[in-house]
Amino acid sequence: MPIIDVRLYDRRVTEESVPKMIEALTTALAETSGADPAHIQVVIQGVDPKHWGIAGKQQS
Repeated sequence: MPIIDVRLYDRRVTEESVPKMIEALTTALAETSGADPAHIQVVIQGVDPKHWGIAGKQQS
């Protein structure tokens, strides 16, 4: 069973965006891998930029 685990800044994780992301990611993986969409799982997590670092720097 394929699992797609996505972490984004929490401001990008909204009631409107999550269903669209789940659908688009499921479709993309099914089309490119041949996996059955019924078996694809998607997890979307919002992370506060204070808890995110890039190149050794906090992103808040």
